Amino acid sequence: MKKFIILACAVIIACCSCGENKSDSSSAENKNALVSDNMGKGVNVNAEDMPFGATMTDLYADTDKVPISISYENRFMTEEEAKKISDYISALNTCNVELMQNTCYPTYLDYLVDQYENTDVQDYLDERHKTIKNNYTNGDFNFDYIIINSLMDENDSDSDTGFSILDAKIHEGSPDAEITSRKMIGIDVLYTLDGDNGSYSFSARNGSDMILYIYTIDGQIYIL
Repeated sequence: MKKFIILACAVIIACCSCGENKSDSSSAENKNALVSDNMGKGVNVNAEDMPFGATMTDLYADTDKVPISISYENRFMTEEEAKKISDYISALNTCNVELMQNTCYPTYLDYLVDQYENTDVQDYLDERHKTIKNNYTNGDFNFDYIIINSLMDENDSDSDTGFSILDAKIHEGSPDAEITSRKMIGIDVLYTLDGDNGSYSFSARNGSDMILYIYTIDGQIYIL
């Protein structure tokens, strides 16, 4: 269990399939899109029948009050969830303790600090930042764009999502916590390196997407 939870806590990389993406019925209801068929003619297609990634929405750091620009599927995620993802990645990027504490569920964050044998949240963030730098980006990095590539929810197999294990860990620290929504996403993060004019894909360089969990607990959205 310890190994699984640590792998799921965002800075460890894992493969994530987007073949069985799910949407909330409310977000896809009565929405249609005009696409071109192979003859170049416009064809109306129900939004729920379109593949994941067909209706992406962008939030930009310079205009939409997010710390890192993000592209997300508006049929499967809300704007508030996308903003939380941006906050979480920014907290890793800048080692911002207050931002991480406002983004990750408190008792779960305490659990991670303990499991990594860190002294506090600052030490935890510093170590995670160093791990990314030394093991993944191979240099001083700056995350500057997030792309949501895949999503799974409660309708998918628990053997694929691991929600039950995360639920148990959350309830171990907060027995009365009410979990009302669970999502697992695979993301790519674009980044630059100090002294380098290039832009790099975290997923392309490492061969797989980063895995994050979006949980709604006691009416609040958290990233795990």
